Parts: sequence; structure tokens; C-alpha cells
Amino acid sequence: MNHKILMMMFLISAGCCSFTAIVGWEKGGSPPSKNNTVAIQTAVSKGFSLLQTSGARMIEKVRCASCHHTAMTSLIAATMEEKGITGIDTTAGLRENAMVGTLDYVGNPNLNHQFVSAKFLAPYILLGLHAEKHPADFNTDLAVNYIISQALPDGSFKAEYARVPLECGDIHLTAMAIRALDLYASKAKRIQVQQLLLHSKTWMEQQTPTTQQELSFQLMGMNWCGSNQSAKNAVLKKLFSLQNKDGGWSQLPSMTSDAYATGQVLYAMSQTGMSTTESQPFQAGTDYLLRTQDKTGAWIMVTRSNPIQPFVNTDFPPYDDNQFISAAGTNWAVLALATSLPDKK
Repeated sequence: MNHKILMMMFLISAGCCSFTAIVGWEKGGSPPSKNNTVAIQTAVSKGFSLLQTSGARMIEKVRCASCHHTAMTSLIAATMEEKGITGIDTTAGLRENAMVGTLDYVGNPNLNHQFVSAKFLAPYILLGLHAEKHPADFNTDLAVNYIISQALPDGSFKAEYARVPLECGDIHLTAMAIRALDLYASKAKRIQVQQLLLHSKTWMEQQTPTTQQELSFQLMGMNWCGSNQSAKNAVLKKLFSLQNKDGGWSQLPSMTSDAYATGQVLYAMSQTGMSTTESQPFQAGTDYLLRTQDKTGAWIMVTRSNPIQPFVNTDFPPYDDNQFISAAGTNWAVLALATSLPDKK
């Protein structure tokens, strides 16, 4: 019993962030220059290799899937394949099995709405599974039912705020939830989900966030809900106003630029087709990421959340209790850089 309680603690803390089917380069946009393309491909390959190694350690030691070590890395692998980036993916099966196994462990087949109390877990795992081309099955149906059960009447989802920034933000959770539902809802749930998405769209467009993460997910959520270009441009303008002089973005105004925030903004821009390499803010953000990658392939960051689980060393720089946020930031940075490249011919 104690073992299961400890496992639940791990699963709850791991329910955090990443993403969806990857969209291509904006039509009409110019691809990066040859030199910059090589630099981006090198940074992506180096970061992906490190994330695979550390992700395998995470699964072996904790026996569950997480956003910072599993789901988001699956998104990177799918993007690399789409962009034609050469890289050896040796952990795809391990990641997929871990995500499926986690859903199987935390769901109750007899009570569809009984799920581990970690609202971010199901959306991120479903997005990771979609990146791995995993078909809908009984476990994904349980996850869909749980997500639907957490929706409020206005179409929003209330976040737990257990760990910042990985598990915080109502807009963050709402955007991820509606995307996961859209990807995995069965035909029997389709009408219910479409009605929910209409409410979510209205709610999303009415929000006025001021922080980087909420603005980034508002932009993505509005795109997934089908908001018009004018509404998305207004959010993009706010994000541009938060860009720092070094080209990066910070999680909070009181913080300096980091890979987590910068990667999220650039990825949101790419997802919504609102970026080109000729865009000065986008190019400056890309240059910031290329300039700040560690020699190990990581982007090293400092945590700002209170620890809620025993320390687990997954051999990710800096090899201490800052490695989970560093892995998350590295995933965002690699994902953003990979998405910035043109699709393979």
C-alpha cells in the first residue's frame, strides 16, 4: 500500500507539461539560412540525444511517464521526423509503453471519472501518445472521460497550481485539455466535445492574461478552437511586448530570460502559423536559444517550485533538484527550434 501511495505522489507531480500534431512551416515564410539551419539541426540533435538518455532513466527509476521527460520528448521526435532531421530514436517504444502504462495505472475501468488527481497528466500524455501515432483505445477513452468530467460550465478547466510553472495556469490547462479531447474523443463523445470546445473558445477569447505562459497557451488554445486571426494577433502583440533585450522571454517579469519561456513562445508562434525567420522577434528568440545551450546539450535552469516528492536523479544536467525544470526547458527549446525548420521535401 505504501508503495502505491508513493507511486501516486510521483504520478501527481509528474503530470505536467507539451504537445499535439505538429504543424508545418508557415506557407509563404522563408526557411532559415543554410548556416542557421545547420546550427539549429545540431542543437536539436544534441538536445534530443540527452533527453532520450535522461528520459529512459526517469522511466526506469520512477516507473511512470512525465511531461518533462516523456511526453514532450515524443513531440520532439515527431517533429524531427517531419522536418527530416537525422537522429536516432532508441526510446520511442519505451516512451509509448510508459505513457500507456501510466494511464492504465491511474484510471479506474469501473468508474470512468475516477482518475488520479492530477489534471495536467491526462492531456499531456494524450498529446504525447498522439505524437507517437498511438491509436485510441480503452485507456485513452478513460482519460478522455476524466478530462470531460473536469470541465467547468463555461468551458474552462481549473488548474491545481501544485508545481510552478509545470502545473499552473487555467488557460494552460484549458488549452491542453481541449486539444487532447479533440485528438482522442470517440465518435460517441464527438458532439459533446464539440459543444465543449465552443464554450472553451468563448472563454479563451475573453481572458486577459499578463504572464508569458498563459499568453502562450492562450494563443495556442485560440488557434485550436478556431479563433480568428485578429484575435490571435492581439495575443501575439502582447507576447512581443514581453520579449527581453537578449531576445528571450522570462516566465515572470521579475525573472531573466530562460529556455522554458522562450521555447514556449516560439513554439506557440510556429503552431499558429504566425512566425517566419524574417520576423525579428522570432529570429532573436531563436538566436537566444542557440546562444544559451550548454555544451551537454541542455538548457540549465533553476527551479522555483516547492519540492513535493523525493529527489530522483535522472542524470540530467545540472544533476541536482533543478534537473526537472531544466529537462522541461530543454524540451521546449528543442521543440521550438525543430519546429522552426522547413518541412522535409
